[in-house]
Amino acid sequence: MEEKQVQQLTATRATLSDEWKSNNLLLDWMHAPGAANSVNKMVSGKDLPTGHWAQYAKERHILPLLKRLRDSGSRQEGLRMVSLGCGSAHIEKSLISDFGWPVSILQGLEYDSELRADAQNRFKGLRDVASSFEFFDFNSSLHSMQTYDVVFCCHSIHHATDLEFFLPALNELMRDDSIFIGIDFFGPTRFQIEPEVKGIINKLDRMLPSSLRLDLRKCPPRESMVAFPSIAEVISADITESPRSSDLRNLLFSNFPIIDIKPMGGTVLRWLLQHRAGNFDHQNPEHRCIADLLFYIEELLIEQKAVRSDDLFFVLGRSKTI
Repeated sequence: MEEKQVQQLTATRATLSDEWKSNNLLLDWMHAPGAANSVNKMVSGKDLPTGHWAQYAKERHILPLLKRLRDSGSRQEGLRMVSLGCGSAHIEKSLISDFGWPVSILQGLEYDSELRADAQNRFKGLRDVASSFEFFDFNSSLHSMQTYDVVFCCHSIHHATDLEFFLPALNELMRDDSIFIGIDFFGPTRFQIEPEVKGIINKLDRMLPSSLRLDLRKCPPRESMVAFPSIAEVISADITESPRSSDLRNLLFSNFPIIDIKPMGGTVLRWLLQHRAGNFDHQNPEHRCIADLLFYIEELLIEQKAVRSDDLFFVLGRSKTI
C-alpha cells in the first residue's frame, strides 16, 4: 500500500500543533495529579524520579543485554534498536539522552510524514546515534531484512489490525538474543469496556464532586456523566484505534516468551478522568488527595484481580512458535 493511500485512511494519533498540545494537557487522564508517579511506581516499585519505567527497564533489561552481547564478543558499540510507530521520536530521544539507554543505531518506523520529519530533526544533534526514519504501516510489510537487539514500542502496536501477519513480521526483526520491550494498551477492542468495569467507573463517577466532573471538551465546560464511546464513534475518531487490542494481549503473550510484565493501570481511570484531568488543580491539596485515592483504588483493583490492567509494561523474547 502506498503512503498516500494509507494517510487517507489512518488518523494521526498525535500532531505537532500547539492546539493539540494545549488540549492534551486538559483532556488526557495522565495529566491528573499523581498519575505519572502512580503508573511508573506500578512498574518499578519506586516513586519518581528514580522510579520511572525507562530507568527500571535500563537497569533490569537494557544494560544486562548489552553486557551479554559484549561478553559474547558479538558487539563492541551500543545497541541497535528499532521503534515501531515512533511518531516524532520524543520518547526515543528521551530514552537515550535522559535515561542513558546505550543505543548506537536507531531505526524509527512511522507512517506520518510530518512526524517523521520532526523525528529526523530531533535526532540531528545526537552525534553518537546513527538514526533513520522510514515510512511504516502496521498492516503492510515491514520490508526489513535487518535484525535488531531491541524492538521497542510505546502505545503503538495496539493500532495493528492484521495481527496474524504483523506479529510474525515483528518476530523477524529479532534474533534469539534480542528483546521486545515497551508499554502499550491491551484493553478492550474499540474501547468497548466490559460491563463490570463500567459499573466501577460509574460508581466512582457519582462520588466525585461536581467541580471535577466537568467535561472540558464543552464550551463552557459542564458537568456530565462518563461517556462510553460506541464502536462507530471510535472508528470515526481514528480508524486505526484498538481494532484488535484484546486479541493482541492474547496473541502476543501466548506466542512470545515473557521475560517481564508489569501493570500500568488505565482500566478505570483512563475513562473516569479523560476529558476531565484539567479540572484538577495540582496545587489544591484536596484535589491531590482525591487523585491519590483514585489511583490507589485502581491499583488495588488490579492487584486483587478484580480488573485487568489495560496498560502494560512488557519485555519479551523472540518467539520460536509463531
